Amino acid sequence: MKLQNYIHTHNNILNEKDHQRFITLCDEFDFGEIDRPKPDKFYNMKNTETCRSHVCLSRSGDEEELWNLCHKVMLKTIPLIYSDYNDFLPEEVDLYNKYSGYWLCKYPETGRITYHADLDGDAGSVTVSYGINDDYEGGELRFWKTIDLEKKSNSVHIYPSNFLYPHEVTPVTKGIRYSIVCWFGYEKGQDWSLI
Repeated sequence: MKLQNYIHTHNNILNEKDHQRFITLCDEFDFGEIDRPKPDKFYNMKNTETCRSHVCLSRSGDEEELWNLCHKVMLKTIPLIYSDYNDFLPEEVDLYNKYSGYWLCKYPETGRITYHADLDGDAGSVTVSYGINDDYEGGELRFWKTIDLEKKSNSVHIYPSNFLYPHEVTPVTKGIRYSIVCWFGYEKGQDWSLI
C-alpha cells in the first residue's frame, strides 16, 4: 500500500465559462494583507510559516459570486470523494456532511505554507484543494517533501486530513497562485448538507 495512492486528482471541474469567471474574480478580489500568523496560531501547528492571504468566503455581499463558484466546485467534488474512498467508508455514517467553509487563498511571489499536516478535522475527514489557475511558477503542492502533485488549473486534489499526509506549498517564484481549500468531515464544521 502506497500512501500516495489515496491522493486523488480530478480535472476540468468547472465549465470553461465559470472557470474563466473564477480567475477574473480572483484577480479583482481584495484579499487584504498577507497572513503572517504566529507558528502556533495556524491550526495549532508548531514551526509552520505561512505567507499568503486567505479568506473564508461569505455567502452574501461582495463575496457571493465567488462563494457560488466555490460551491459549484464542491458540488462536483463530493461525489468524487465518495467514489474515491468508497471501499473505506462505513455505510451507516454520512461522513462528509460538515465542512470548514470555503477558503479562498492567494499566494503572491514568495507566498508559501511550510510543511505541515491537516490535523484539525475529524478522524475520517478529507482535504480538498482546488487549483484555480496554473499560470505561475513554483507554488507546488508537495507531499512528504518529495512528491509534487500535478499543477493544472481547474483541477481538484483530494487527500486524507491526517498526520500521514504532511505537505507544503513551496514558494511561488513568479506570478500569483489562487486556490480554494476546504475540509469535509462528520462532526466538526458547518452543516454542508443544508446549503
